[in-house]
Amino acid sequence: MNNHIPTRRHVLALGGATAITAVAGCVNSSGSQPLGGADDEGNDDTSNSGDDHNHDHDHELGHPEASIEVSMESDEDTHHFVPHVVHIEEGGAVTWYLESGAHDTVAYHPDNSNLLPSSTERRIPEDTHPWASDLYRTEGETFERTFEESGVYDYGCTVVEHGHGPDRGRGHHGHHRTHEETGMVGRVIVGWPEYDEDTEPALRAPQADLPDRARREFDSFNERTEEALRHGGHR
Repeated sequence: MNNHIPTRRHVLALGGATAITAVAGCVNSSGSQPLGGADDEGNDDTSNSGDDHNHDHDHELGHPEASIEVSMESDEDTHHFVPHVVHIEEGGAVTWYLESGAHDTVAYHPDNSNLLPSSTERRIPEDTHPWASDLYRTEGETFERTFEESGVYDYGCTVVEHGHGPDRGRGHHGHHRTHEETGMVGRVIVGWPEYDEDTEPALRAPQADLPDRARREFDSFNERTEEALRHGGHR
């Protein structure tokens, strides 16, 4: 489903109002320091994932929300989904909005291999349908998806920067680096799936054909997801 929906963020942007601060995911278990690399000030610790941004956050994994917004951002040579990992209820919605740069959101599924060559193996639950947004270039553009099925869903940005401007569909086997190669990948946890690699492909070790930076990010996501599903929140 591909929608350009005037979300709260979009309306504020069009109205010239002050933008709402983007949030980045963390796990907080029973009052302990947030996991997934957050320091005492609430900023992401970059030591595990190679992420050289600090992101403010107030979204806690282990506490699924009915809906959430994820920004798509560029800053110099780095690109990010913020929050990187989100936790929503079954039937909940995620709205991606373009904060800066040019980006898309594409699920890891063989059906998307023409856009994302590294998606030869699915990283979303079995018997669920993948998504692939348009390429967004205008600040404030949005894409929304409702997630009806419990599970863990991974996605990335396929955009590649070259002399003719942003494009997509070439994958990391081409001559220019994609945003996926810089670590612009994300995860949606829906409901309370079992932490089981047999039923949740996203929880398996990242496949060898993924770019190195994306593999490191998914390893980090798996640690945070395990903490959220096995120890976080109250069912």
